[in-house]
Amino acid sequence: MLRTWIERIGAIADLPEHDQETLLRHRVLILGGLLMSGGGLLWGSLSVIFGLVVESVVPFGYIVLTAVNLYILDRTKNFPFARSVQITASLLLPFAFMWTLGGFRTSGSMMIWSMMALIGSLTFDDVRHNLRWLAVFVSLTVVSGLIEPYLTVPPAIQGATVGIVFSVLNMVVVNSVVFGLTLFFVRGRKQALEELALRNEELASSQQALIQSEKMAALGQLVAGVAHELNTPLGAIRAAAGTISETGRKVLEVMPRVLAEASPQELDSLARVLEACRASTRPSTSREERAARRKLQRVLDDAGFEGPSETAELMVEMGLTDPAPELVSLLTSDAGPPLLRRAHLVTSVGRSGDTIKLAADRAAKIVFALKSYAHPGSASGEATEGSVAENLDTITTLYQNLIKRGVEVVREFEGDGQVRAHHDALNQVWTNLVHNALQAMDGRGRLVLRVFETPTSVRVEVEDSGAGIPPDVVARVFDPFFTTKAQGEGSGLGLSICKQIVDEHHGELSVESQPGRTCFRVELPLEAPPAPGAADPSETP
Repeated sequence: MLRTWIERIGAIADLPEHDQETLLRHRVLILGGLLMSGGGLLWGSLSVIFGLVVESVVPFGYIVLTAVNLYILDRTKNFPFARSVQITASLLLPFAFMWTLGGFRTSGSMMIWSMMALIGSLTFDDVRHNLRWLAVFVSLTVVSGLIEPYLTVPPAIQGATVGIVFSVLNMVVVNSVVFGLTLFFVRGRKQALEELALRNEELASSQQALIQSEKMAALGQLVAGVAHELNTPLGAIRAAAGTISETGRKVLEVMPRVLAEASPQELDSLARVLEACRASTRPSTSREERAARRKLQRVLDDAGFEGPSETAELMVEMGLTDPAPELVSLLTSDAGPPLLRRAHLVTSVGRSGDTIKLAADRAAKIVFALKSYAHPGSASGEATEGSVAENLDTITTLYQNLIKRGVEVVREFEGDGQVRAHHDALNQVWTNLVHNALQAMDGRGRLVLRVFETPTSVRVEVEDSGAGIPPDVVARVFDPFFTTKAQGEGSGLGLSICKQIVDEHHGELSVESQPGRTCFRVELPLEAPPAPGAADPSETP
């Protein structure tokens, strides 16, 4: 019951936004005032008993002043004002009461109650306030010693017995009160620190969950692009496999009859065409194919060939983009068209095989990049040697689905950027910076990746040609939950987490932006960062 009552009074200054440390300071000051009011009741009552009615006004006045001060505090919640009033009263009134009783000896050093004011001063954040109140206490003590000979001792306490009784009571009561308040403060602070540690653990757990969530979001974006990229070679493989199957069926149907009916000269011509196909190279781009078709059409037109467009198309598919004159003469003869169709039928198997190989190589490259991204370092979480340049190449491979829409990637690598680090964490940084750059350019523009090596560090720059970051918000891009993207498109955690990861590597992340150019710069020291969890907890922000 008493504890509930004390807790209720101790909470009169509390507000919802106050932390545990502030709440503890409220209770120390208020409880100190209540305990000293109890002392005032004791000394006021003893004063009346000893016939010191006028002198009792001081301790009883302290009780009234404390009650009024706490009432105002309850109404206004103005703790700084109430604290100043309470500490001032607790410091001055014991000295005033001692002076009315004749000084140190006759009052039993009544000023010792001013120690409560020094305890109340501990509720200030700044230690300079504590020192000021201590200086006032010392000054008043010295002044009291100087004026002692000039003080008048009330007749009722001129005997030595009263001074001894007062001294004993003061020593016992004040020391007990100070001990009780100190114990309350120590226990309250311990509880506050335990609650703070628990909240820090919860905050750290929540932070890790947010980091993991952001990482999974980035991984989800990558997987979506990878899935699209894998569908392209898989589709090519499926189409080429179908072509091989269909061509194989036709070859089995047609070639036995052709071989049986063809003359030795026709078989020799077919062999010459197939040999020319094996020795040639097919165009690698659509532009090269169109240029080759136009060139062949002109050659066939000059040779008087009818229907050069279809023939040129077949020849380009077979790789005959620059045939010898005798081969052109052969193909433009009466036996040329059926010969070309038979050669096209036979070579289509090889072309489909080449397509399957290219598509499989492309799929393997994507899978390897994804594996490298997921497992770039040690499984134990220790820092490992790794190449920043290789990791950037890996990430651009995974983002090929966005890059190929119209982004020119420029690599300015002055070395491979070998650094000992937690590369799984750094990959999250590179992923976020590259993805943000691609979004800023809306799939069209110039992405520049730079890696510079110095004797002590590796510098990485990710630059895009997007619209840029407005000057009034560029200083806030690393703040948690701040985003310039539309609602629902970003959590505002990506760059904040990047900043944290770089800081954990004792590096620096900065940004420069203007219309048409935004550059994020990461400076990483070559020295390996500490393993996660190895840092001194006291250094944790």
